[in-house]
Amino acid sequence: MSEQSVPNIIVDFEVTPDLVFVVVQNIADQAAFKLRIKPSTAIKGLGGKKNISSLSLFREITYMAPKKEIRVFVDSYDSFFEQQEKLLIRFSVSYENEEGRSFGKTIEHNLAIYKDLIFFIQKK
Repeated sequence: MSEQSVPNIIVDFEVTPDLVFVVVQNIADQAAFKLRIKPSTAIKGLGGKKNISSLSLFREITYMAPKKEIRVFVDSYDSFFEQQEKLLIRFSVSYENEEGRSFGKTIEHNLAIYKDLIFFIQKK
């Protein structure tokens, strides 16, 4: 099987001086199927009122096109870091390619780096 027939899914956080997003992206040129994302801890959003990790996005994405990105608003920067208890979050990610071959990975984020970096970012 060539590298070209392998989807590559990443889960990342986009953190700006004002907002926090979770981004799910297929960075490959091949589609992904039966995509499942399981966070190690709840991701609290909207002022701590919504468990973002309970969204259907994290249960299953049946099909994710090549180069597709899904960006989900989580919370304002200040609220997120006040509400989020655990800043080390691991995502267990599993998916299949078009031939039905399974792939999996763990992606780990230590969000404390963003909490520290914000002091170096000028707010507009």
